[in-house]
Amino acid sequence: MTSLHHFFHPKVVAVVGASRNKDRLGHVLFRHILNSDFRGTVYPVNPSAQSVAAVRAYPSLRDVPEPVDLAVLVVPASQVLSVIDDVIAAGIKHVMILSSGFSDMDKPGEELEREISEKLRAAGCRLIGPNSLGLIQMDSETRLNASFAPKVPEYGHVAIASHSGALGITILDYAAYIGLGVASFVSLGNRADVSGNDLLQYWGDDPAIEMILLYLESFGNPRNFSRLARRITRQKPILAVKSARTPVGHDVANARTVSVAAEDATVEAMFLQAGVIRVDTLQELFDVAVLLKAGPTRGGRRVAVVTNTAGGAVMTVDRIVREGLDFVGPVINVGFETLAESYREVLPQVLRDPSVDSVIVLFTPVGPSNEEAVRVAISAALCEVANDPPAPGVRHPYEKPVVANFLTTGDYRVRMLEVDSERQIPIYPFPEQAVRALAKVVAYHEYREKDPGVIPFVDGIDTDLARARMFQEISAKSYRGEEDVQGLVMLDWPAVREVLAAIGLDAADAPNAQAEEQASFNIVVETDPLFGPLLRLYLSSEERGAAALRRSAKTLPTVRLLPLTDADARELWSDALLNSASSRMKPHEDVVIDAMIRMSQWVEDVPEIVEADLYFVIEGDRAVCVAGRVEVARRNG
Repeated sequence: MTSLHHFFHPKVVAVVGASRNKDRLGHVLFRHILNSDFRGTVYPVNPSAQSVAAVRAYPSLRDVPEPVDLAVLVVPASQVLSVIDDVIAAGIKHVMILSSGFSDMDKPGEELEREISEKLRAAGCRLIGPNSLGLIQMDSETRLNASFAPKVPEYGHVAIASHSGALGITILDYAAYIGLGVASFVSLGNRADVSGNDLLQYWGDDPAIEMILLYLESFGNPRNFSRLARRITRQKPILAVKSARTPVGHDVANARTVSVAAEDATVEAMFLQAGVIRVDTLQELFDVAVLLKAGPTRGGRRVAVVTNTAGGAVMTVDRIVREGLDFVGPVINVGFETLAESYREVLPQVLRDPSVDSVIVLFTPVGPSNEEAVRVAISAALCEVANDPPAPGVRHPYEKPVVANFLTTGDYRVRMLEVDSERQIPIYPFPEQAVRALAKVVAYHEYREKDPGVIPFVDGIDTDLARARMFQEISAKSYRGEEDVQGLVMLDWPAVREVLAAIGLDAADAPNAQAEEQASFNIVVETDPLFGPLLRLYLSSEERGAAALRRSAKTLPTVRLLPLTDADARELWSDALLNSASSRMKPHEDVVIDAMIRMSQWVEDVPEIVEADLYFVIEGDRAVCVAGRVEVARRNG
């Protein structure tokens, strides 16, 4: 997106509110720009100072002697509106407001933010913030720290966006601490204009960015997020910490005036469909990030463990199984004697084993053990297998991920073991961190390698006919006064039958309350106010029909965002089959998938559908709808 270019590559920056008082935020930010060795020109704007930090100051943006690419506002909220008039008069197209006191504060602040946004939008100006803690761009041609972050990481190929300014600063600090190179960082603040989706699109198209890290509290347009992420994750990983996962977290998020948090199962489904690597904590965010940047590896689920102590191995193997990976036994224990030599001899053999996809190396110092010698031995083992000739149809030993855990004391950060110019090995302070990071990376590699699927064409679907029949029913019920106060209408069963026939699905002559005695399934499509149309699938088990299964508090529904690709439908079927813990429905995969695809197409083409909750039974090689409800809204206008 060229409209964001000058946020990240400005030649001229003006700081409005740059102060001579070193304790004021305007002075801190101006100093950070100077100290970051900014390659362009920065102007302090202060009507009551001749200079700031020995740099000549100007009374207003209108007085700056050359065109400004980026204006950074660090003035009280009450003064921002007048500065916006100067922004527009000076023809500036990129503004970042670091001031708080807008929608983050109260209703008057929200109105002020709206007025500012409308003025800037009318002038064709893009806005980051308000209530942002700034941005960073570290490439050699820019080197801009226009943020309150006191420590800036070295340049790398990672981009970071954070909904929380304070946590964003913490993220940057830890990235610098572990040596994770960062290209771009943005604290989004109140997101009055520039959103996380804007940044995704910009960074997704930027060849210098190889990985995107996100801290999210809510979604503005999750359907657009999903569309962008699906495209980007095929080329580069997106890692996300999505907070506000619990009811208490929702309340805290709402108190901060962010959007209402969505049901977590829906968020999980969106990330799954889009290939986004979801992590639970900021620590895990970096655990996964360092493994992804460790080199050209392709992970697999079969994991071997090489160790010098059984205690850590027990914990590691337990975690491997819990994360859904496959342990390749037995544990290979190199013992306490000649440790370095033992690791050096054993590791190449394990990596060359075709039944092993990934390796976890555990090391616990015992007696006078030399940690550095073990590090050298592990590196040498990787260098040895790098020279192995490729074998057709077999993963090369050098491509297999290797993660390590050194149970030492005094330093509990992730460290990197350099193998060569292309390859590193992450050394985690605890074994469970190593396993969980490996599991996330393996799942991402599986996503990258699988068929993304297509939205299939299915014969026998006439959504125009289905829509016409629905609105015939709506008109009749509206005429009789049978719609509710929200203008919603429940279709009678004859109308449901005709609508389903139009999309190629069979329905019984009358609802059958005893359907649960047969092999059955339940499809629910509904419109989420944030995520749009969703589809949930429930399958019957031997003991219970689909309706009873749905009522069980122990059973989680499987859900996907619409429209479904054929790959989405297959995954939804697999998840639902696992949830039902049954083989009863297994022979009917094609029938259920066909019904899901038809209903997905129906709901996509007929957005007036508010909810369709339908129960089907299997009769031979077809699905027959025997009960349920369809609720529709009156056509707009």
